[in-house]
Amino acid sequence: LQPQAQAQVINAVAVASNPTGELDVDPATIPAGTRLVQLGAFPSADEARAAWDGLAGQFGEFLDGKGRVVQEASAGGTTFYRLRAAGFEDLSDARRFCAVLVADNANCIPVIRR
Repeated sequence: LQPQAQAQVINAVAVASNPTGELDVDPATIPAGTRLVQLGAFPSADEARAAWDGLAGQFGEFLDGKGRVVQEASAGGTTFYRLRAAGFEDLSDARRFCAVLVADNANCIPVIRR
């Protein structure tokens, strides 16, 4: 697909997956097996939200209709906050989305909600 057509497909899927248009998605409401993309991990929830805002400035058309997921996690005794996007039809959709971001030097990893 051409980049513009790809953006239209991504946005159509995002709107279908997030019909309410709400930006924030509670991680507890995401069923296991849901396809997401991880955009980074941050020391605070506020920093994760600020990173989303920065990405929205750079990739707004691709983030339109996506849900922002800020999920608390811990490893090695350290708490951090994963920034993820929801609103993908399947793994291929998440991979296409990440390909656009990674091509412009942004972090993006397709993941599955466990």
